[in-house]
Amino acid sequence: MRVHDRGFSLVELAAVLAILGLVFAMSVPALWEILAEESLATASREIAGILTTARARAVFQNAEVGVKWVANAGDLVLTVYQDGNGNGVTTADIRKGVDRLVAGPYWLGSRYPGVNFSFVPGMDGTDPGGAPIGDVSDPVRFGRSDICSFSPIGNASPGTVYLSNRKHRQAAVRVTPTTAKIQIWTWHGKKLKWIPRW
Repeated sequence: MRVHDRGFSLVELAAVLAILGLVFAMSVPALWEILAEESLATASREIAGILTTARARAVFQNAEVGVKWVANAGDLVLTVYQDGNGNGVTTADIRKGVDRLVAGPYWLGSRYPGVNFSFVPGMDGTDPGGAPIGDVSDPVRFGRSDICSFSPIGNASPGTVYLSNRKHRQAAVRVTPTTAKIQIWTWHGKKLKWIPRW
């Protein structure tokens, strides 16, 4: 007498599908968390890359180069200008067309879902340099004009731009004044300190 191979019963198939559904449901929040963290890291690296390119352009063109930050319809737009009259990159000269556009605009917020130029709720304390954060309504800190300028000799206007997922992940891209060093920092909420990432 031949013994035929049996298939799965309906009950066995339902049990396997239920287990797979449970595993999938448990992994979805972790997957979203990983994607949110990677999106924030990628946006931070792009900003650092734009700043690095502007710094190199200032040296090679022997002219002041500035990265201007402008809020536009809930997004933050970066544009890069080169000084046209020897007095640095200024908002007034940009409006007059004296300082010319050399790169951008870069629309960053819409390219990184879930990433905002903001602080996480309840953020207080110090910035990566140790100064008090203060007003959390302003995530771009490059002076009143929101222009980060690089000189031909390697100096920069210091400042920081803050990015978050508006929940619990916070990053900062920081430019130091005398060396124009560009760094990426992430906030460790449990340790209450900034950790350098780049």
